[in-house]
Amino acid sequence: MIYYILYTVIIFVINIFIKKNKFLTSKYQLNHQKFANTKIPLVGGYYLIFPIVFLFYNDYPIFSLVFFLIFLLGVSSDLNILSSPKKRFFIQFIIILIFIFINKTEVIPSRISYIDELFLNTYWSYLFSVFCLMILVNGSNFIDGLNGLLLGYLFIILLVLYKLNLYSFINISNEQIYFLIYIFFVILIFNIFNQFFLGDSGAYFLSFFTGFILIEIYNANLKISPYFIILLLWYPCFENLFSIIRKLLRKKSALKPDNDHLHQLIFILIKNRYQFKNLPANIITGILINTFNLILLYSGSLNPYNTIIQLKLITTATLSYMIIYILIKKSLNK
Repeated sequence: MIYYILYTVIIFVINIFIKKNKFLTSKYQLNHQKFANTKIPLVGGYYLIFPIVFLFYNDYPIFSLVFFLIFLLGVSSDLNILSSPKKRFFIQFIIILIFIFINKTEVIPSRISYIDELFLNTYWSYLFSVFCLMILVNGSNFIDGLNGLLLGYLFIILLVLYKLNLYSFINISNEQIYFLIYIFFVILIFNIFNQFFLGDSGAYFLSFFTGFILIEIYNANLKISPYFIILLLWYPCFENLFSIIRKLLRKKSALKPDNDHLHQLIFILIKNRYQFKNLPANIITGILINTFNLILLYSGSLNPYNTIIQLKLITTATLSYMIIYILIKKSLNK
């Protein structure tokens, strides 16, 4: 317990120093996904990367190295060293591709015969694994537009896995899990109250970390429905896919950011209709979205082995997203 308290105090003290001296800060506006009118440090990822790498290096040394490279790529984006989305996307692809081939991380079976036959070819399986992780990483970066939204969502996944005792299938001890849940919770509270943002660095590596852990858990316990894993990751992945399709239909670049993500529309609706200031509207929007996701993921966790139930929940989630999106979009355009 003393280490937990010490960790919290260290974050608090360091963050005061960083904010006072305006290190690693960025003034984000609506056109850059974040909703703040003051400079906030982009250091949430820094407070997580070092303890997580420390926790997992002995059991997953290659993963920890790639993990750090993904983090550094996000740092280069936060510091505007690598501002081109295309270049970041390409480097992401190379890093994740190398990791997949070295670690031999294959895509989870779909339980659809003709698709699974295609992925008997290892190279197709590897490429699809890269595709899935990149959809997750970039989708997670999209939803990191509200304080607590991404961290809250990933925290829900951690709790669901803990509830089902699924960590027991891989090399993670109870002590590691307790500390992981604790540091996520602490960072989440700081993030919700606008003390710092995750930044691209935090969004990249946390989503990559979560995706890797879920793949490892599934490969160690094939009785779980693969669609339960998909359900756990549905929101960032669907956000990304929906955004790509939406932009292509409008003949826009799929890599160029815009303000038309669902969480942004909900934020604008709440702020304008109820005359909230930025931060309260920000927090309320994140709570609403994550409450929906909590109910959804908890429902899936009641029977993670039943594919039919998982498919129904995924369908419910995606249809709800599209219906709410269309309704809010029409309301804002009036």
